[in-house]
Amino acid sequence: MGKKLATYSGKFSYTNHIEKRGNTMVIKSTVKSNLKNCLHGFIYILIGTLLLTSFANVSAQSVLDGPTDPQEMTAFFDGAVTTSMAENHIPGAVVVVVKDGQVFFSKGYGFANVQPKIKVDPASTLFRPGSVSKLFTWTAVMQLVEQGKLSLDEDINTYLDFKIPNTFTEPITLKNLMTHTPGFEDRGQGLFKLNVEEMISLEDYLKNNIPARVFPPGEIGAYSNYGTALAGYIVQRISGLDFNQYVQENIFDPLGMVHSTFQQPLPTSIAQDMAGGFRYLNGDFVAGSFEFVVGSPAGGLSASGLDMARFMIAHLQNGAYDGNRILKEETALQMHSPLYSPDARLDGMAHGFFYNVINGQKVISHGGDTMLFHSYLGLLPEKNVGIFISTNGTTGNKLVSSVGEAFFDHYYPVEEPQLFPAIDFVDRKNIYAGSYFLSRSNFTTIEKLVTRLNPITASVVSDRQIALSVAGDTDIFVETEPGLLVDKFDSSNRMVLKQNEGKVYLVTGAPFVFIKGTWLDSIGLHAFIFIGGILLFLITIIAWFISFIKGLKTHDSRKLAGRVGRLIAALFGISLFAFLIAFASIFMDINPAFGVPNIYFSNPPILDSLMQVPKVLAVLAMVMVIFCVLAWIYKYWSKKARIYYHLLTVLALAVVGSMIYWNMLF
Repeated sequence: MGKKLATYSGKFSYTNHIEKRGNTMVIKSTVKSNLKNCLHGFIYILIGTLLLTSFANVSAQSVLDGPTDPQEMTAFFDGAVTTSMAENHIPGAVVVVVKDGQVFFSKGYGFANVQPKIKVDPASTLFRPGSVSKLFTWTAVMQLVEQGKLSLDEDINTYLDFKIPNTFTEPITLKNLMTHTPGFEDRGQGLFKLNVEEMISLEDYLKNNIPARVFPPGEIGAYSNYGTALAGYIVQRISGLDFNQYVQENIFDPLGMVHSTFQQPLPTSIAQDMAGGFRYLNGDFVAGSFEFVVGSPAGGLSASGLDMARFMIAHLQNGAYDGNRILKEETALQMHSPLYSPDARLDGMAHGFFYNVINGQKVISHGGDTMLFHSYLGLLPEKNVGIFISTNGTTGNKLVSSVGEAFFDHYYPVEEPQLFPAIDFVDRKNIYAGSYFLSRSNFTTIEKLVTRLNPITASVVSDRQIALSVAGDTDIFVETEPGLLVDKFDSSNRMVLKQNEGKVYLVTGAPFVFIKGTWLDSIGLHAFIFIGGILLFLITIIAWFISFIKGLKTHDSRKLAGRVGRLIAALFGISLFAFLIAFASIFMDINPAFGVPNIYFSNPPILDSLMQVPKVLAVLAMVMVIFCVLAWIYKYWSKKARIYYHLLTVLALAVVGSMIYWNMLF
């Protein structure tokens, strides 16, 4: 796992929960920054790698306090980037560093396109920065705030032409949206489309996909792409301009960002500069198609490295760039200031930026992931330094994480303090231990299944340490004071234990909270119910079929009724088996370029019909209950057979209950 930065962007993706290929995993480093969430998706945990000895000679130079020599930086990034690209099979990358209002370093690595081979040009090659797009949306919001057209504290329903339900007493405000605390559940399916014909307007997307409000506003951080897309729609309504046009006229044009756009598909004038996105598969790079982002304000940007440099310089200069302004100085300072933190001991959110302390430096940042591109933008306002990294490969998050962390370790080195465990940790160790799921989850639709497939496990590895494991990655935390967990190898990576109404939370400084599950949330329990149900029913069906054939000629009404009861149970077992096979086959239909099930992009035609099967199973289970009662009254079978049928009925009800838990029936 990454030790310094979080590459989580906010992307909901089935890769977050099913195929762990190391892309947007979010846990520990989100506490420090967001170099790891789009944009979607999903649940997300960070992966980083240490810089290899191939460029250790550069890092071994005298202790630095920020970049001072462009040649030295070139050597540093040449070693770090090329090593990671080779190890992780990444076709191309761009790195840009700005300092004191100027581009200090910029370089393209590898290829924007593999066939034909086109090299990355930091000036013109367009990358997809994913959730880094959100910073443009929040800049647009702050422009309208300083004009008096928006208030960060107003109920957002005031600005909308549709209504977000009043699930809680407290209204949702723009402050909630920009700190990811509106309390929305996560919904990611359909956020990306593979062709323009499937695109719908921002307005239609927002009106027809309102997520459930599952947390009171301002209480629980839960990263939300929908929330930022909603803010972009508010910009559109209040300004009277299409969101894309607004950003073009009020941000891109003043900054001279001629190789940037939110338009999808791209304008013909720059379409030829778009980098391809690739997945490395069986020794070759497989090209993916252009990723259309339906909620564009949350992740639809396409931009070159040097255009992103202009944006970084403008923010570092508090809204000013080359004689133009995108924000007043006081507005920019407000935007960069802390707005929300769940605990005084943790980092938090500024006005749209993640607000972190990395190696002793104040950093405001945002990560970004699409299915194919991975990016990070970090600003050090007190040092007047900014860095932007972007890649065009599915494993690019590993480069973004390792190179970004190495940048901070090399130019702003710090020694880790010794940690001293709390004396009374033993009193709380059992509270920590257990399985958790992310607040950024789905709660009310079938997507819940996708967002809960990889539970986070906390276990006590000694009397003074907690191991937090996610998808094969483990980090060790020490409780240094009651309720405060500090990463053993990265003291700025912290979590705080909170308890409320019997629920246990591990809270991070980023908008991700780990919620301790109950026995009902156990993946193992539900797997046992389904797998055990299939095996038991199939074995029983075979035995009953043989018995049924032997007794076809009987006219005993009790035996006939008993056979009907067994037939109902057999239908339940066969239907369950067929449903699970068909359901699994949908998720096994993997897109070769993106490495995720095609259902992520759109529902297959069979899905609507398939989702009627759980309703049939529920009816069959109820009929089994009736026959279970009748069997005992009229003694259809032997006592042993009645007990066995009773067991099958209980198992059928458990299967239906599990389907209700996963929102398959309603």
